Order: sequence, then C-alpha cells, then structure tokens
Amino acid sequence: MITPEKFDACRVWPRLMSLFVGYMWVEFNNYFFSIPINEHSEFALVQYAAITGVFIGFCKFYMDTGKRLNAD
Repeated sequence: MITPEKFDACRVWPRLMSLFVGYMWVEFNNYFFSIPINEHSEFALVQYAAITGVFIGFCKFYMDTGKRLNAD
C-alpha cells in the first residue's frame, strides 16, 4: 500500500506541472518562430526571454528539490 509520504516522495504533482510547463513552452516556441523575423519587436524578444527563463527556472527548482524514498 502506498502511504502519503511515499506518494509525496514520488512528486506526482510537480511532474504533471513540468509536463504542462514544457508543453506550453514548446507551443510558445512554435508561435514565436512562426512570426517572420522582420515583424519581431523588442517586446516579443523580451516575452520570449521571460517565458524561457521561467521554464528554465522551474526545471532548475524541480531538479534541486524532492525527497528520496527510504529503503524501508
């Protein structure tokens, strides 16, 4: 039987969130790179940098946190 501690240690919710954030980042990349380069504004580049930074920050936070399952 899985205990709440073991379920929490599996980090199900953060994994689902990372899938969602990754999907949104891929969709934003598809949108951003579909715009012709001569129509890009500086604001679009700032938006791209901000969204990419959030994605990278989330990945770093996710990799640096978490609990290990104890071998009971």
